[in-house]
Amino acid sequence: MLQGFIAQAAGMGPQHFLALAIFASYFALILWLFNRVLGSIQVASSSQNQNERKGFLIHLFWALTTASFAHTWFYMFQYMAWSFSNFEAKNDIAASSGILIRIANWLWETSLFEEAWAAVCFGKVNWWWSEQLCLFTVGAWTIFLYVEGSRHQIKHVWAYMILGQVVAISVASNLFYIALLSTKPQPRREGNVAVPAKLWIPVFLSLATIAISPFTDEKTFLPNLLIMHVLIVLPLFSVSPLKTTKTGFNLSIFYLAVFLCSIPIRSSTVLNAASALPETDQSPYALFRAAWTTLHSHPAQSSIGWDIVWTTISFVIWTVISSTTLNLFTTIYLIVATPFASVGVTAPYVLRPRTHDASDSETKDD
Repeated sequence: MLQGFIAQAAGMGPQHFLALAIFASYFALILWLFNRVLGSIQVASSSQNQNERKGFLIHLFWALTTASFAHTWFYMFQYMAWSFSNFEAKNDIAASSGILIRIANWLWETSLFEEAWAAVCFGKVNWWWSEQLCLFTVGAWTIFLYVEGSRHQIKHVWAYMILGQVVAISVASNLFYIALLSTKPQPRREGNVAVPAKLWIPVFLSLATIAISPFTDEKTFLPNLLIMHVLIVLPLFSVSPLKTTKTGFNLSIFYLAVFLCSIPIRSSTVLNAASALPETDQSPYALFRAAWTTLHSHPAQSSIGWDIVWTTISFVIWTVISSTTLNLFTTIYLIVATPFASVGVTAPYVLRPRTHDASDSETKDD
């Protein structure tokens, strides 16, 4: 077998080696990011003895991390297999050829990132799924990472965001909840947290890329998508200590602004998805039925669709068990409204009241 691979490698050109190297570097990046993230959690965990409740919650989020990773990447590997088979079928490549050369040709001729995102974004009901993850990530999640990462002095906050982009947001978010649970209680800050321009500018620009995404075409789709991915990482490379303000643009207003911006974006997408339904039945149940069918229509769609499901489940659990000020109305709103409006809309609203209790969420009973 080894001699066969060597013989195949001898017949490959530089482009084939480059394609294989890029593919291998993708998995190397994932391992490196996991190392960075897990390292930051281990350092935090060793700083204190966990009580029983915290220990239970940490185990709960580890379980959610494992489940979401296994579920989303089951479909991710299915997508890779589908893409490989689809490429060979379209190009009439014989299966008798060497597997190494066939894989190299597939990787060189196929843009996996663009192909996967096109599959989950082009289509009204497809975008109904994918927009949920985009809204949550560029809005509430980016803000949450910056603020809580600064408040609790979590190292390598940027690694959580990039890990979410290359693996799954659900996996990265669960790991960040574990990191927060592993830190010592932080003292309260009086006053409202000030929002630096390096945070609010990328967030609002990223929201704009989501709003225009349904209007992009094959030429503008990928640049718009890449801009969104890059913008939300930038502020996390330079997380600075939180400051307070009495008159400036504070965190509560910021969350509210993101919430208000998300409503028309999401409403337009829901209406577009409903317009794709048969005129005889455009009920919410019909939309959910169509969404369920779309969820399993393509392995890439299944991966990102279940990512948003796991992300939503984890966020609801985190919010309910962590907040010291969550009232009955907000709890009901979060649980009832999220399946209809998406976590991308409900999260900034729910997180906004928590800015006044210093987000000692993870220390509720300490």
